[in-house]
Amino acid sequence: MSGSTVDASGYRPPGPAGGRSGGLRVLRVVGELNFGGTEMRTAELLPRLADAGVQVHLVTLHARVGPGPLAPMVRRHGGSITAMPLDLRFPGRFRRLLRQLRPDVVHVDCGNFSGVVLSLAVLAGVPGRVAHFRGDDNQPRSLRRRVTRWLFGRMLRMSATDILGVSPSSLTFGFGRDWADDPRCQVVLNGLDLDRLRQPGFDDLRALVGAGADGLVCLSVGRASPEKRRWLLPPIVAALDARGVTVHAVLVGPGDPADDARVRAAAAAVGVADRVHLLGPRDDVGGLLRQADAVVHPSCLEGLPGGVLEPVALGIGTVAADLPGVRYIGEHLPGVTIVDTDAAPRAWADALLAAAAYTATTDPAVAVDRFGRSVFAIDAAVATHLAIYRRRASTRRRPVVGVPNSRGRLPVDSER
Repeated sequence: MSGSTVDASGYRPPGPAGGRSGGLRVLRVVGELNFGGTEMRTAELLPRLADAGVQVHLVTLHARVGPGPLAPMVRRHGGSITAMPLDLRFPGRFRRLLRQLRPDVVHVDCGNFSGVVLSLAVLAGVPGRVAHFRGDDNQPRSLRRRVTRWLFGRMLRMSATDILGVSPSSLTFGFGRDWADDPRCQVVLNGLDLDRLRQPGFDDLRALVGAGADGLVCLSVGRASPEKRRWLLPPIVAALDARGVTVHAVLVGPGDPADDARVRAAAAAVGVADRVHLLGPRDDVGGLLRQADAVVHPSCLEGLPGGVLEPVALGIGTVAADLPGVRYIGEHLPGVTIVDTDAAPRAWADALLAAAAYTATTDPAVAVDRFGRSVFAIDAAVATHLAIYRRRASTRRRPVVGVPNSRGRLPVDSER
């Protein structure tokens, strides 16, 4: 499937002969299509961008298009999905796609590697070149990774017209501590579509997992990967067991054989295998969240975690590790209980009980109304994206001069 458009309908991106539509054309580049924070937030923006005349085409840097919501949403709104794996042929294929689509903006969600993609967009004369940092990449790196990251970062600084981060910390860790001094940088909070979370669930959650009326149901939403630390849930359940509190832990999100096995082994080791449930990916996350007593999000690596933002929006008490993005949410909305990243299971258990108490005393309608008036409302994210896209598209006829200036980057439109 290398370099081909992945679409069951046989859709191909329009070529120059077809002319340009009256709206804006954005080429969005992501790593791999699957259920995840980047994909969910992008999918929620698409209908609103389409209503404003923006046509989004998608490139995935992986040969496989996964089961997440973004692919059908792109097709539904007239876009295309092109699988373009990273190999020696990638630069030529990507430049050919740019000539074919003639986008007004290339918007890349690939960390510092975005610099490579945006450099190709410079050569193709694309006026808008957006790099988007989604996470706090604060993990130890090998010498090779540090060198590669520095090189890609230099390319990004020279090629991007706009540099976005989902939180201040994502720009600090991704772009640099000096991000506030660069006029291209700005925080664009992930907008959250409350309408999606209000959709009815498919199941009665307590009946589904066999939880009694007096037990607590704790939900954890996120894909299976080491940094999500899903294997912490069973020891937390066991710590509450020791206090006479019955808890069912329900894990929702795409699985991974090795990670799933680690969760099950941890549950068996502490004797709670019958109360740890792996449901896999679900389309009714909002319906499940509304039935939970509390949410636990043990991830140690995040940007602005949807696994915390979504339950808090619905008035569900949430426990999360002490990360910059989590603290940022807690500064703006109630319902977040923060524990030390390396806290023992008993500390997580204490926090879970506090989160359940918050849920029990919170009116969901009040929480939803409060969220709708917060900085995380989706309308604000849509407005910011449209402002960036329209500003950059308005410069389309201006020549791109590929000569770095004295600050070591390519000239960009000075309008902010």
